[in-house]
Amino acid sequence: MAKTKPQREPNRMQAQAAARARRLRGALLSLLAEESPQRLNADVLLGVLERLHYDVTSRELAAALAYLQSGGYVEYEELRSRELPGLPRLVRVGITAAGADLVDGTSDDPGIDIP
Repeated sequence: MAKTKPQREPNRMQAQAAARARRLRGALLSLLAEESPQRLNADVLLGVLERLHYDVTSRELAAALAYLQSGGYVEYEELRSRELPGLPRLVRVGITAAGADLVDGTSDDPGIDIP
């Protein structure tokens, strides 16, 4: 008889990191819903999150946006400066109808905590 590996419970740090990621995703959707139909630059999003006392890195923001995009909750476009092609790309982010439904409470995703 084959033995199955028991599922390991996430440790406390993993659970805290997962909860933090869910809150960040929810905060992003809420911010984007407030500004809709306008799109926001990723740098602006990062600054607003910092002012709201979210301690978030650009890498964490990128991961949260990738998660939200894969779920169809946000869409974004990457732009390069014609005048300054050496500058990093700018990302303009907007919420989709599915993302707005999450914020409005008409749908649910266990990976996102809407504030």
